Amino acid sequence: MRLTPRHPSGWPLALRTDELLAVACLLAGNTTSIQAAIRLTVTTVTTVTTVTTVTTVTTVTTVTTVTSHNVSTLLAEVTRRSDCADVLHALILLADHLDHHGAPIDYARRRALFTNRAHFIDPRCWSDPQHRLRSNHRPDAAHAQHWIFHPLTGSPPHLAHPDLAPGAGAQRQQYQRFRWRILPAEADLLTHTARAILDEHGVDEPLQWTPRLPEGAQRELGLPVPDPSSITVGHLHQAVPGGDFSIARLARALNTTTSHVIFLLAQHPVDWSPPRFRRTQHTATRLDQRRTWYEQDHLPLQDIADREGTSLATVLLALLKDGVPLRPAKSYLGRPRRKDRANQRQS
Repeated sequence: MRLTPRHPSGWPLALRTDELLAVACLLAGNTTSIQAAIRLTVTTVTTVTTVTTVTTVTTVTTVTTVTSHNVSTLLAEVTRRSDCADVLHALILLADHLDHHGAPIDYARRRALFTNRAHFIDPRCWSDPQHRLRSNHRPDAAHAQHWIFHPLTGSPPHLAHPDLAPGAGAQRQQYQRFRWRILPAEADLLTHTARAILDEHGVDEPLQWTPRLPEGAQRELGLPVPDPSSITVGHLHQAVPGGDFSIARLARALNTTTSHVIFLLAQHPVDWSPPRFRRTQHTATRLDQRRTWYEQDHLPLQDIADREGTSLATVLLALLKDGVPLRPAKSYLGRPRRKDRANQRQS
């Protein structure tokens, strides 16, 4: 995001800039041709067409979404613009960092495993929480599939399996809106699902990773976009209104670009839902912990309520709603039942 030239509106100057910059990073400090760098770094879309008549004819067409012309045009624009004076220097720093330290993620392996996969999450697992979390339009489950595809492969969703990839125009815009409108509990669910998929395939890698360049070098660079950390998470969450909101209006309130705000919201989801749904969302995210305390640690309900700073009734209703079998009343209330107290008085 920081290395991307921008229009005055804040939108990227070129499409697929992340892919173009990845190619440019591989060019730093060597004689690799642009075409060779594209083959090494860019995900390709493979289309297989089979025609069956008397004989069977199979045609495999591989299409890349990046060309040498795209890369050359971006580099020429970066070189020309005064606000991009240190973009090439930053690419060299990044290339040197990767040469010396490597990366903990093997994206080539991940793309081989997941690029042609058409399903990542059961739509029911996605749609069920929506009734508890959202008061407005609930996003299509396809967007959840796109979200998981992106961190698993490092590739944008339009390079996913044809049954999964969003179409051009409005559908891609809807996915971009989904990324910055996602709720914290939804992001947790998708992150957990993606992590489980990696574990199923024996991939012992972080879900995502960001290289850490020297702090001093970053501060001195003149880049098109300010450091994302120039706006704190607390300031961002405080500025987001409850309910529906405009990303452009939020960017003006924070005195930054829309792309900056979209990036921050995608990294640090905000609970913008109305109070009733916000309380329900908190209950949903805490349920696993409550079950552990109740079923495995055998804590009384009152102790669980005290730990969470809520009422016994709230914890009791949440467990009942989720179908947790309750122990006898004496165990979870921590005091004798009415009949037991009557027997004690008689004795």
